[in-house]
Amino acid sequence: MSYTDTPRPLPGEGSSDGSYRYASFQHRLGAYVLDATLAVLTLGIGWLIWSLIVWGEGQTPAKKILKIRVKHFETGMVATWGHMAVREFLIPLTVVSVSNLTSGVAGLAWIIIEIVFYYTKNSRTLRDHWVKTAVVNEA
Repeated sequence: MSYTDTPRPLPGEGSSDGSYRYASFQHRLGAYVLDATLAVLTLGIGWLIWSLIVWGEGQTPAKKILKIRVKHFETGMVATWGHMAVREFLIPLTVVSVSNLTSGVAGLAWIIIEIVFYYTKNSRTLRDHWVKTAVVNEA
């Protein structure tokens, strides 16, 4: 276990050393845009293969490039592959499915809720709360 994998609660949950910095809204937005760009450039296949590999490190391809990582909010440990699969695949798939059934209304509502939740305590989105994660900047 390396130093960065040592369990520590994230700020707001008992951390006094402040060693974690939450990723900014702009940094996270950049990761979403870069992930989408990489998915388009690789026809989705390259991005998916790369994602399946780096999810175990608590990252997506763009998060790896931008040096941000998803951590379990309560322990400070790197998010597991399962957490990342739910966070990056299952929840978005559900939102897209419901959005298709509601002519896009659910998708628009989801985007607004994600942005609003980001500006609450600890900079965590609704998805972060559901999966008990937080996105931290390691740069």
